Amino acid sequence: MNLPNYITIFRIFLVPLFLAFLTYYDESRPIFRAWALAVFVIAILTDALDGIIARRLHQRTKLGTLLDPLADKVLLLSGFLGITFSQSFTIKPPVWIVIIIVFRDLFLIGGLMSIFLTITRLPISPNLLGKVTTFCQMVTLIFLLADWPYASIIWSLTAAVTIASAISYLMRGLRLLNHHKVRSQVFT
Repeated sequence: MNLPNYITIFRIFLVPLFLAFLTYYDESRPIFRAWALAVFVIAILTDALDGIIARRLHQRTKLGTLLDPLADKVLLLSGFLGITFSQSFTIKPPVWIVIIIVFRDLFLIGGLMSIFLTITRLPISPNLLGKVTTFCQMVTLIFLLADWPYASIIWSLTAAVTIASAISYLMRGLRLLNHHKVRSQVFT
């Protein structure tokens, strides 16, 4: 365990607090929306901080490469699902966008499990499009939590990038599996 991993674990522990604020928010208690936004921004900042520390101090670990995307997914999915199912948010993304986001993450997890079961190693490394997707999803949630009227523009962009990212990871996974298949046929 190193400092970036502790920061990532802290971010994971922020998720229940974030979700609680989303759940308790309503028109009679607007402070909970502000607290949800504050906790979400802190979580985003810790995401940036753990990455900077890991790269600059050469403290990348296998645990960190697993925990960091897990923390992002748990945080983002909690935000999108919490807002979608809340009765109090006036500006919400359409359900189809939330479905795209949820199923992309389920697709990625299923793909990683398939790759691991096939080649007995788990190559976890985000690509640029995956990072852009995470960024767009974070910005979308900030717009939604802040009740900004232009959220619809952002969530449309987020949906497009999320779909492109899913396709990108699918192609990458298929190449990896095909490469493994070719290598295993050469050695048999």
